Amino acid sequence: MTKADVKTQFEKISDKAETATDKVKAAGQKTRDQLESEVASAREKVTAKADQLKGKTDAARDKASSQWLEVRDKWQAHVVEVRTDLKKKKAKHNAKEAVRDADMAEAYAADAIDFALDAIDNAEVAALDAVYLRANADALNA
Repeated sequence: MTKADVKTQFEKISDKAETATDKVKAAGQKTRDQLESEVASAREKVTAKADQLKGKTDAARDKASSQWLEVRDKWQAHVVEVRTDLKKKKAKHNAKEAVRDADMAEAYAADAIDFALDAIDNAEVAALDAVYLRANADALNA
């Protein structure tokens, strides 16, 4: 991957975050049924992306950091567990349980956002490191 490729890939982070921000802001104006449909669609996309990422990382497993792969695998397992739990709780109709479930979902969202912010920090370091190492290699080969 070239320096330009790394920069282009990194720019996708802010684009993706902006799109997600717009969707979350707009969600406040939608009905519960509309939100349910959008959540299902978003989950399908995330699952497909996770499968795609797993395929890429499995192919590059020998080159990639085993610690990062372990974190990714644990995170994906956690996501599946929380989603399964949320689906079960979605069927409940008790108001107190619904509030508790909403609180748990909000806490999970906060954790996922924190994880994403940390992942962005790590992506920044990795991208800067890649750009630096490419520049270093070019300088040594000149």
